[in-house]
Amino acid sequence: MNPRMFSEVINKIHEAFYGEKLTFKSIEDTEVILLNKDEIFTIENHIKTRYRVIFPDYVGKISAFRNLFGRIMNNGDNICDTSDFIDLPKSHVVSIYNYIYQEDINDIKKLKAF
Repeated sequence: MNPRMFSEVINKIHEAFYGEKLTFKSIEDTEVILLNKDEIFTIENHIKTRYRVIFPDYVGKISAFRNLFGRIMNNGDNICDTSDFIDLPKSHVVSIYNYIYQEDINDIKKLKAF
């Protein structure tokens, strides 16, 4: 697992939920920056065992991603926060990646309602 791989899942979720693909601004070994119009999404892996996804807002899209990650990991109460980022252990990133990667985009769209 690396930030590029996880950014592809973030992109797939964004496309399913909002109908728009994110574009890659920069790709490095430990960080990927994605863009959508004036929004910036950053996927970081500066600490080997942890990933951080930084969103352009404190509410809105980040809430949809928090809810989805909580649903996939069966721990929605553990990822509630009032910041503009979501920190995940690598094991959760791998589980989320495996879940989303195999799902059809139309099935992911249905998960936004939860």
